[in-house]
Amino acid sequence: MKTRGRTRLPIAFGAVLVMAATLVTATGLATTASEAQGVPRGAPPTAATEANSAGAGVKGCDVLLTAPAGHDCLLPWPNDAFTVRSRTATGRRLHISSKVDPSNIHGVHVATTAQNQADGFSPGSVIMTYVSGLSITQSDIATSTNIGLSLAPDSPIVILDTVTHARVPYFAELDAQTSDTSEQLLLIHPARALTEGHRYAVALRDLVDTDGVPIPPLASTTEALAGTLEPAARGAHIRHVIRHDLASVLGTTVPFQAWDFTVASAQSLAGPALRMHSLAYQWLRTHHGPTPATGSASTDFAPSFTVTAVTDNSGVRDVHGTFQVPLFLADTTPFSKFVTDGNGNPVINGSKTWTANFICVMPSTVQSAGPATPTVYGHGLLGSASEVEGGSFSAGIAHDLMGCATDWVGMSSSDIPNVVRNLQDMSTFDTQVDHMLQGFVNFQFLGRLINSSNGFVTDPAFQAGGQALFKTHDCHFMGYSQGGIMGGAVSAVSTEWKRAILGVPGMDYGGLLLNRSVDWNEFASFFDASYTDPVDQQVVLQMAQLLWDRGENEGYAEHLTSHPYRGIPAKQIFIIENYGDHQVANVSAEMLARTIGAHNHQPAFNSQFFRAPPRANVPVTPQWGLAKLNQNKPAKAGLVLWDYGTPTPPTDNLAPNGSAYGADPHGFGRGNALLLTQITTFLSTGVIPNECGAAACQSNNP
Repeated sequence: MKTRGRTRLPIAFGAVLVMAATLVTATGLATTASEAQGVPRGAPPTAATEANSAGAGVKGCDVLLTAPAGHDCLLPWPNDAFTVRSRTATGRRLHISSKVDPSNIHGVHVATTAQNQADGFSPGSVIMTYVSGLSITQSDIATSTNIGLSLAPDSPIVILDTVTHARVPYFAELDAQTSDTSEQLLLIHPARALTEGHRYAVALRDLVDTDGVPIPPLASTTEALAGTLEPAARGAHIRHVIRHDLASVLGTTVPFQAWDFTVASAQSLAGPALRMHSLAYQWLRTHHGPTPATGSASTDFAPSFTVTAVTDNSGVRDVHGTFQVPLFLADTTPFSKFVTDGNGNPVINGSKTWTANFICVMPSTVQSAGPATPTVYGHGLLGSASEVEGGSFSAGIAHDLMGCATDWVGMSSSDIPNVVRNLQDMSTFDTQVDHMLQGFVNFQFLGRLINSSNGFVTDPAFQAGGQALFKTHDCHFMGYSQGGIMGGAVSAVSTEWKRAILGVPGMDYGGLLLNRSVDWNEFASFFDASYTDPVDQQVVLQMAQLLWDRGENEGYAEHLTSHPYRGIPAKQIFIIENYGDHQVANVSAEMLARTIGAHNHQPAFNSQFFRAPPRANVPVTPQWGLAKLNQNKPAKAGLVLWDYGTPTPPTDNLAPNGSAYGADPHGFGRGNALLLTQITTFLSTGVIPNECGAAACQSNNP
């Protein structure tokens, strides 16, 4: 039985979802069982036998767990039992069987061809297993409000990096999406993304049940240590993990359970996006590069664009148009896949292009401070470029900013029919991620049009009295909500800007964001009806995350502010977090902050909002693990938590549904003059000024 409440999204958006579901049915886009396996993109994964798959159990399952009954096959997760040896950067490749993974109500198992191209698991993987009768409290397991407890010497859960031998901070919870304890998984969330290409060992020990009784080791654990677990290769591998990898923390202790897994490499995660970046800019040089006649600098060229509408209203110039981007998809419908070469890598689809839209808003005259500072703007969940014309950016125009937006291909309103289709059969989820990466190219080309002397600045629509309304070669990025969740990813692979503002962002859609968001309520009505078992739901979301990594912050965060990809500069990042956010959970924003090495304004939080009574369930250490931000010099990465008096959200994987959680602060900040000063100062100098003094940042002006 589900405990999750249902809060409906705005009627118009809900109606769009209903229409999209009707379209999916009417056009026959629902996948049949025979179609679910698809056609491999490029060469298939290296063939392997059970013997070289880290001792995996028979038929693609692992032998370590036999519960929950009928839904134990891909547990524990992630797990090198579901990989094979391969000539990859990690030495492994995923080998998840589509014959034993979860199926929807029509009996269609999730196709795994796309997932099995990866050489490891997600950097933000939710570590999942099942422990009958477990008590989080009596076992003294670290929760989201006390992450520091996870590194205690006697912590009952240990995640160990087998390369560095360092322990990983985390928080854990029982799956609150169900109240059925027989199917309630233990969900363990790394507090920061795991290091690409590293192997991790996990151990659970000294667990206690709800009656206060110690929980004995699993039979598979004792059998592995005794040398009797079958298959023998699996038993030997688990024995090595316990007695070698985990020896420094376990000693002679027999854990409840232990296993290991490998995180995907940078090439596996970002390789497609980086390849597309390279091919797209080669295409741009070939088709729009400098000529002796233009006299342009060798790198100062831009894609073709067309202005379709220009309006001036109350001092605001609003420009609409389109621009051309090389097409990497089979066609421009929301259901298409990449065109690939013989190795499964994305390639440009011949001479075809994507006609991307743009909307730019800016002051209609040059201000006393000079031309406007330009930003590429990323819109929110399944929205459109028109968001830049609304309240989200209006304050920016008043502060001499220009915002240019294009639809987030893959996650825009035009993609809703495909989103609905995928929620009913996750075998087709790769199409959505392929579109997201096409969107990455579109955003970078929009940045090029802003930066280039041969771009927007050449058109009278972007001029007043013959003078440019914005600065060229000075583009930045600003994204809110979904624009922040995907904005760090596109920034990590972009050569068009060096500073990015990520407003109310996060990472890890499948593990941290969806269950904790009120936005998921409406989408879950499709997903839950198709995947009815709560264990299957969590497994399917993790399988989707293996692909989603390529389109959101989780797959790129390690390279955003340091260790940048070759030829791409590291970025300066300003993260804006709103306490108690109903749509993007604070724990997700803070996971991103830890991963990119952000420092934070301190004190980070005051449980007492002005003179109101203190709020309950606040973290022991707000924004645990972050050092104090120097707000007098340019920041590599900084986080400021703004508090508008919102109650504390649920501390487990539930959304803050209902009036007890107050008004949603997700969109707050437009009326916050102190925050606007921080934004404009950061964009111009890289400094995130201290507008809150010695106090936590609080505001009565949302």
